[in-house]
Amino acid sequence: MKLYEGMFLLDNRQANRDWDGTLESLKNMITKHGAEILRCQKWGERRLAYEIKGRRRGTYVLAYFQADSDAVNRIYREVELSELVLRAMMLRIDALPPEDQPLPQIEGEPRRTRTSGPSRRREPRTAPRDSQEPEVEAVAAEPGGENDEENADET
Repeated sequence: MKLYEGMFLLDNRQANRDWDGTLESLKNMITKHGAEILRCQKWGERRLAYEIKGRRRGTYVLAYFQADSDAVNRIYREVELSELVLRAMMLRIDALPPEDQPLPQIEGEPRRTRTSGPSRRREPRTAPRDSQEPEVEAVAAEPGGENDEENADET
């Protein structure tokens, strides 16, 4: 028998209604095919990146079990047909991680921020330093100057 890690995404509504019954159903799906569950933990509840089977939220369960490769195929087939499990992934692992090792936190996880790429803020455009264009100075009109008399006649 080989060691496997299974990540199961469960229907959040059903898990919230009856967590113990939901977990028991998942364990039965695994043990029914001759697998031995070593550890099974609730990993957390999370909003999904996209809708899966009409659900926007899901509850993750991480399970470690021993099984034959044929049993893993039968477990995966049953999980795929189940209405309880939205997605599943099972991987063969070499060793069981220590039980005191903390699980990564997914609830309250900070949102990703943009860390690379061009800045969205535009800098004011300036002429290159070695350009031959003459600099133009802005001249403010003085009160009582020629411009004021011309403007007064036009009105």
